[in-house]
Amino acid sequence: MNKNVKRTVATMMIAGMTVSGAAGAFAGANMEKISAFLNHGIGFKINGSTYIPKDENGNKLSPITYHDTTYLPVRALSNALNTPIQYDSKTNTIYIGTSTTDQWVLTNYSAAQLDQIVKAFAGFAGFEQAYAPQMMIKGDAFQKAAATSDGVNLLFGNMTVNVSPRDYSHDYDGTNVTLSNGATAKWYKVNGKDMLTVKADDRYVTVSSPNGKLNKSQVEKAAASVAKVGVAQTDLVKVLYTAAQLEELKKAFAGFDGFEEAYAPQMMVKGDVLKKTAASADGVNILFENMTVNVSPRDYSHDYDGTSVTLSNGAKAKWYKAGDTLMLTLKVDDRYVTLSSPNANLTQARLEKVAVTVAKVGTAQSDLAKVTYTTAQTNAIKDEFAKFDGFETAYAPTLMTENDAFQKVAGGDSVNFLFKHMSVQISPRDYSVGYDSTAATLPNGVKAKWFTPSGTAMLSFQIDDRYVTISSADKSLTKAQIEQVATGIARLK
Repeated sequence: MNKNVKRTVATMMIAGMTVSGAAGAFAGANMEKISAFLNHGIGFKINGSTYIPKDENGNKLSPITYHDTTYLPVRALSNALNTPIQYDSKTNTIYIGTSTTDQWVLTNYSAAQLDQIVKAFAGFAGFEQAYAPQMMIKGDAFQKAAATSDGVNLLFGNMTVNVSPRDYSHDYDGTNVTLSNGATAKWYKVNGKDMLTVKADDRYVTVSSPNGKLNKSQVEKAAASVAKVGVAQTDLVKVLYTAAQLEELKKAFAGFDGFEEAYAPQMMVKGDVLKKTAASADGVNILFENMTVNVSPRDYSHDYDGTSVTLSNGAKAKWYKAGDTLMLTLKVDDRYVTLSSPNANLTQARLEKVAVTVAKVGTAQSDLAKVTYTTAQTNAIKDEFAKFDGFETAYAPTLMTENDAFQKVAGGDSVNFLFKHMSVQISPRDYSVGYDSTAATLPNGVKAKWFTPSGTAMLSFQIDDRYVTISSADKSLTKAQIEQVATGIARLK
């Protein structure tokens, strides 16, 4: 082997991995200079296909041979195998696969940002409906939306999302992949840069990370979250059901064997008002001034031609016409929800926004009490969260059942809130992983999971960058009550 190809492993591994900050973190006593060889004679095949590892600039990378062991360029190989890799400078740890640093948050566009996105799409005839990613990796930020000659670019700090009627991948060879939402997407390269294109309803979405900060797995996750942008949340208000209205809802559902759990919209358009709830032959009609919401075991859309859409929460729905009235049907848990606006006062976008809030009706608000923490308790809670690096912001339950009482907060690998009749754990870890579970939708529309370790039913859901697990060891709280308490988990002021 030519001696001129000798290099230090330290230099080559940093170049091959391209893990930002790794060199500085390991400098000094942790770095040992050795002599090794770049091995240009080794080729790669992944699933039978030839693979040439390259760095972010498209330069070919070669493995290193040292003491009869071959060392591969980790970053390039992780991209080829579609396995995330990240470097945590605080702990000097390289994560291959899922890492604690790979956290996702809702994009939570402001009203001004939503307005900018909507305006960017408005200039395209027949293509006015705005689409945008609903999730981004923690630390990223939406910058701006800009219309192009044949689409809209949504620019983030670490990714670019293009939405267009044109399939940019059409003229390129590539590799098909299946995203987490079941959609088929295609990876291909343009001028050495990885691009991912997927079809969403009547348009094509192309996602890339120009600065290389997102790996392929992360780009795919962002792509799967792209959905229709509905009316700004400020156009909706919470439906505040009275005790009498809740009772009417529950009675309407109670007559259906195996279907007794009441579901209803949690949001409505400003100015609307609930009039009444009535059971029909095969469902329950919830009648508002400007809309009708039907909940039934029957899919009313089945016999109609229509248009499939993806709602802002990722749920699939179908628009169709029954007579002259537009109807929207989607499945929520074990039932079908159909929304319409008989007086045509609500647009399709508004009905879609309301649709994603239809959820199980929990315990009446009057059955819950507000949790009031003393100054000492508040300080103790904040102290427990402060022990978690990167997780210092304190969250706490704000609701409990009337006969419950907060007792203490305790630490460990999570922050534990101990009440007389329930326990609430807030952690960077999802405790439901590894258990069989049942999906549930909370009264505020958040997706959750029920699982049962050691005979105790537990509810788990994500809020911002953490997971919340709630249980009632003495079984004093029903599942409906626990789900209602879950909606009160919030940042501690």
